[in-house]
Amino acid sequence: MRKYIRNYVEGGSYFFTMVTKNRKPFFLDPSSCELFMAGVEKVKSRYSFELDAYCILPDHIHLLVSLSEGISNYSNIIKELKRSVTKSIREYLNQPDLIVWQDRFWEHTIRDERDMQTHYDYIHYNPVKHGYADSVDQWKWSSIDREFCDHDITPNLEQINALNQKGYLFGE
Repeated sequence: MRKYIRNYVEGGSYFFTMVTKNRKPFFLDPSSCELFMAGVEKVKSRYSFELDAYCILPDHIHLLVSLSEGISNYSNIIKELKRSVTKSIREYLNQPDLIVWQDRFWEHTIRDERDMQTHYDYIHYNPVKHGYADSVDQWKWSSIDREFCDHDITPNLEQINALNQKGYLFGE
């Protein structure tokens, strides 16, 4: 079996996909979404990074994260985030042995501004792609409606579909 080698870049930006165990829709419950966001804030207090974009779907989550200078090991950030959210969901559901996440996560190193914009758009298109919303601004659990959102939303579904056809992966 081929071992996957992660790309750690100091101060880099990354697109992540985290999937729930057996695609269980934990995040249909708004309280679980709130617990996830609280987990992000908790981990941000310990590790220096910016959450550039996110989308919480029932069975998977996409994040676009920029690490601060001097930080490169995003695996620790994702590990701590999964741990924190798992603990909170276990307490909330009173299920101490509950497994929330698949063991692995998917990452992509952002190469340039175009790549950043493509992933930003992809994240916000995801609820539409999966049929949870008719437009990107209808999905509550995404960064699209956040006041500090400073990117133009120029979703280009044809471009994203073309990338998918070329084998470009978004971790789903």
